[in-house]
Amino acid sequence: MNRTPLPYPCVAIVDDEECVRTALAGLLRSIEVPSALFESGISLLEQDLRHFILVLSDIQMPELSGIELLDRIRALAPNLPVALMTAYPDAEWRQRAQEKGAYRFLAKPLDADAVIAMIEGLLGGAGQG
Repeated sequence: MNRTPLPYPCVAIVDDEECVRTALAGLLRSIEVPSALFESGISLLEQDLRHFILVLSDIQMPELSGIELLDRIRALAPNLPVALMTAYPDAEWRQRAQEKGAYRFLAKPLDADAVIAMIEGLLGGAGQG
């Protein structure tokens, strides 16, 4: 498995839509937070999860949904926060995300200020990895 060296702290952005990944990466760059972009949960799971302070993942993706990715991350890195985002924020998705232990449930289009506040809050405790 080919692992790309990643900076720490780093936010993993997982979305099958390139425009979403690049927009979020630009937002994080504006607050000087490095990110790593993944088009699928499977590609994220090939990485060393210790590099990440947060996984920001879409729910509806081919191969591995955001909920399934959350399950796998919980098994490998139980303390890694996972925020799930969706363009279809219904009550059932929200409940499933909460039951599985999602850090946040975000509706697309994302509120940039809320995303920044969430990441800055995590960075306040990033040294305790």
